[in-house]
Amino acid sequence: MRSTWIVIFCAWWVPSLLFSQEAGSRAAFTRGGFVGAKYAAMGKAAEVIVDDVFAIYWNPAGLVALKSKEHLTAEEIRSKAKKGDVSAVTEDDLIRFSDEEGPRTVIQIGASAALLDVEREAGFSGIAFTAFKGVVGMGVYGIQSLNIESRDESGNYVKSIAYRGGVGYVSYAWISGITSIGVSMKGLYETIGDITYTGSGVDVGVQTEVVPFLRVGCMVSDIASGLKPIKEYEYIENEYDFATPTIKVAVALTSRESDFVLAITGVRKLESKNYELNLGISYALADSISLYGGLNNSYFTTGISINILNIECSYAFSYDNVNSGYNNMVSVLVEF
Repeated sequence: MRSTWIVIFCAWWVPSLLFSQEAGSRAAFTRGGFVGAKYAAMGKAAEVIVDDVFAIYWNPAGLVALKSKEHLTAEEIRSKAKKGDVSAVTEDDLIRFSDEEGPRTVIQIGASAALLDVEREAGFSGIAFTAFKGVVGMGVYGIQSLNIESRDESGNYVKSIAYRGGVGYVSYAWISGITSIGVSMKGLYETIGDITYTGSGVDVGVQTEVVPFLRVGCMVSDIASGLKPIKEYEYIENEYDFATPTIKVAVALTSRESDFVLAITGVRKLESKNYELNLGISYALADSISLYGGLNNSYFTTGISINILNIECSYAFSYDNVNSGYNNMVSVLVEF
């Protein structure tokens, strides 16, 4: 009987320990937000400003930004020249005018790693590239804690167990009018001690530039998401346990030169009556250096990024929302 309570207690308590503010959703590990250091440094108010490979996680609609980095074809250059729209033709386009007849495929590769309080680690790696008149993204996010104390119904220590959660993404984003739309299909994996679950889900997001200095966006994550034990476990219900979706509404204001950005995201986890508010700012000191700061639901965040050639390296520091400890995070983004 004692072993029964240990199994049930661990299956409930371990995810709650790792994500105390996320308790109530079966797939809470998908909400960590430790992806792309500069977005973590901006208080995780990323849904409307994300414009690189890390959009796979934050808001797949942001992947569309890679389309603007494609070079124009010779035919497109001629068409714009005839219309007098020469401002849309860059020097890079003209250099490639005689060399290329098709648009250049833009590829981004990104990775991030986080050392979190309460002996947790998180990581993400992904790739995004222009294709099919849109942008395709693929990535993997994972979080783990390998030394969690498990206890029986009386609170006595029994043993240490390992926790791992992971998400695999396949994303696609496209443009419709002035709105960017993105969809991510997800495969979920979670292990609590000797118990393993798998599942799936969907994320959907949009971004719209209302005017040059104002952007709005929305993200709905964990649609129809859930997990099910991979086999029959004693004392564990062998059924699909659905997660609860999260809705995020965001707005961003930018300066004329886009060297200053203010982003705000309102978060509603549908299993909770409370709202979360994330606030982030970024300021470009120079073409290659940017500073970040923010509040992740009242927890302070800050960071810096350095861009050299086509490589961006970022660092973020934040207070942990589990016990106010320290989180450190780095990320690297490379574009081809």
